[in-house]
Amino acid sequence: MRGHVFGTALVLAVLLALTGIPAVAQAPPPMPATIKVGALFDLTGPTSDVGVDYHKGVLDHVRYINEVQNGIRGRVRIDLVWADYAYRIPESLNLYRKYRDVDRVQAIIGWGTNDTEALKEQIAADQIPYISASYSSHLNDPSKTPYNFYPVSSYSDQIRAVLKFAREQAQRERIARPKFVFVYPDHPYGRAPIPAGKDYARELGFEVVPDQLVALTALEARAQVSAIRAAGAEFAWFGGTTNSASVTVRDAAQAGLRTRWFVNVWGYDENMIKLIGTSAEGVYGSTPHAYFGEPVPGMRTIYDAYRRFQGREVPQFAWGTTQTPYIASYIRGWLNVYLLRRGLETIVDGWSTYGRLGGFVGTNVRSALELLKNWDPEGLAPPITLARDDHRPSTTTRIMQIKGGRIVLVEQVTIERRRDWLGY
Repeated sequence: MRGHVFGTALVLAVLLALTGIPAVAQAPPPMPATIKVGALFDLTGPTSDVGVDYHKGVLDHVRYINEVQNGIRGRVRIDLVWADYAYRIPESLNLYRKYRDVDRVQAIIGWGTNDTEALKEQIAADQIPYISASYSSHLNDPSKTPYNFYPVSSYSDQIRAVLKFAREQAQRERIARPKFVFVYPDHPYGRAPIPAGKDYARELGFEVVPDQLVALTALEARAQVSAIRAAGAEFAWFGGTTNSASVTVRDAAQAGLRTRWFVNVWGYDENMIKLIGTSAEGVYGSTPHAYFGEPVPGMRTIYDAYRRFQGREVPQFAWGTTQTPYIASYIRGWLNVYLLRRGLETIVDGWSTYGRLGGFVGTNVRSALELLKNWDPEGLAPPITLARDDHRPSTTTRIMQIKGGRIVLVEQVTIERRRDWLGY
């Protein structure tokens, strides 16, 4: 804590020097009662299978801050404006312009890779901090995307963690040159980590067999399963969302395919068990956060929110099962708000300086987020570090597996923070 305070003071001193404001100056302006924040959700489009619960996590956390905690540090409420853009890029661009020009937001909680990557240059030019549900590595190099953030390991680092884990499996089983296949939708979200994944797969000694494409809206994947069988792949990565992941895993199980499946963060949750039952047994997932119901400190606040907003106590359940009231994407929404909240807390705490620098303007929110060093979001995700030259919050991914109808932790994998992997 003392180190964090010292670091904050040092950065504020530098900011004052750069802006020409003397260390001893007139009192800062009064702290505003609210901060305007925008949000984009997919509630009706092709990623709504995970988007609906994500939006519930965002709304519940904002409501908890405003109604239970009386705002950020009990002083500043979040005035949230949001809309369903149905995963359509033109609509996301229109909403962004509205949030910027009409609502005058000072930060945005975003959603998908297609729209976030389409907006990244404009976000940088407008200096509006944008915390997305896309964990694309293309968004974590501040020299290119200085105002893009997210709270967990990137898609590329998640896939590297999976490859590291799979390679160790192959070595234990004495598979000299294991074959790996990448399965994903032909879409910015699906494609984002594939080049990085292929490079690392070859570096580890995998043979990469031809990719298979499965649309986000796919109802079956029998042709792709047949191609994977013909290629002889021992390991497969799936990069879609829960519905398309579930039908692909189901078809592979029904065909007796022995390939081990690793499903990415947005394709792997409690709904997979509900949708395909025993066909989900043994499937691995890459998850950089806790599941609803895990015994971590931050879950107590989520339980309290559930009790207050749903009007009932948290039911008895085993985490990682279909009995949980919220699926995993709810936690991801909650975490995105948590990251923004932590940055805003820093500004409130240092108002005597930040107020003179413009208060909650985007440059200050960015600077506040970049002070985070080994910040623990109460166990809901691995500790987060954000720096001026590196927006990779973490390089740790949890490898999960479905066993006996529930999702369990197998291993936590941390990959190295290589400089050549920044933004890739």
